[in-house]
Amino acid sequence: MVTVDRPPKGYNAILWFIFDGAFLGFTLARFEYLNIWKVFCNPNGQGGFTAAPGECYWYENFPRNKIGIILHPGTILPAPLLAAFQFVPLICYKAILYHRIAGYVIFLLVAVSDAGAIMVVNHAFGGDIVTQVFVGVLVIITTISLVLAYINIKRLQIDQHRAWMLRAWFYFASIISLRLIQVIATSVQSSWPESQQYGAFPCSEMLFTYKNNATNVYNDFPACNPTNAQWALDGYVVVKADLNGQSVMNAAAALGLTPRESERLRQVSYERQLERGFKDPGSAGLVVERFGDAYPWVPKSYLDAATTKFETRKSNSSSD
Repeated sequence: MVTVDRPPKGYNAILWFIFDGAFLGFTLARFEYLNIWKVFCNPNGQGGFTAAPGECYWYENFPRNKIGIILHPGTILPAPLLAAFQFVPLICYKAILYHRIAGYVIFLLVAVSDAGAIMVVNHAFGGDIVTQVFVGVLVIITTISLVLAYINIKRLQIDQHRAWMLRAWFYFASIISLRLIQVIATSVQSSWPESQQYGAFPCSEMLFTYKNNATNVYNDFPACNPTNAQWALDGYVVVKADLNGQSVMNAAAALGLTPRESERLRQVSYERQLERGFKDPGSAGLVVERFGDAYPWVPKSYLDAATTKFETRKSNSSSD
């Protein structure tokens, strides 16, 4: 068996702290959202740290949305806690059974979480078409990444399993970038008149947002008054957006910064696939050379043998 040197432990710890640690910290900070009705839907909560105004109207009054908002945070928050430690080398190498079981649990949690997200997407963050497209794309690309990771590990293509798992969790982490962008965007829209945005909301949601104070609702949105119902098309009124009333690149960076680890896992994949009798060991999984025009991967043992042979010939030529 060929021995492949592991990269220095220090750089693994640094990358884990930068990427995995940040995601883990964000997840722990959001665990309070599991108390949906007293924290996430708290009408007295600070903006940016609770649901959007009026969003919980749909969660409290409609069964599908209520089930969805319970399922989504209840499953997506535990998943990153397990996933964060899946990338710790000691667990990958020494606790293989735990690594495998945790992986299946994560797959199940993510699947249920995606179902919950789809159930509430038409009202989450306002439920506009941009939000629905974003959530739909995120569900698709993360599901594809996890499926490809599963296929590769079944083919013992460990390097590609790691690569697709990294991609999947960086896609999930896009929510962190989204939160930062959301805070900046809402602040700009509230203070810069030229950037103001408007949306259509039902009067029933506005009444919920105003804590059932019909007088204030009718003062701010006269069309919601039953006597002015002809001005509220299908019961909707126009509301001004007012705060006062990047991940794919990270995945590529993480993979690009760890070429030695990728090559080491490729060599491990070769050895295990060779033992199992796979055709084309080292490349039995979904590797790039199976689909593109990349050069075939060569095992380290072949390279070492070729190097030794070349050095021998060179030495003999020098002697002559």
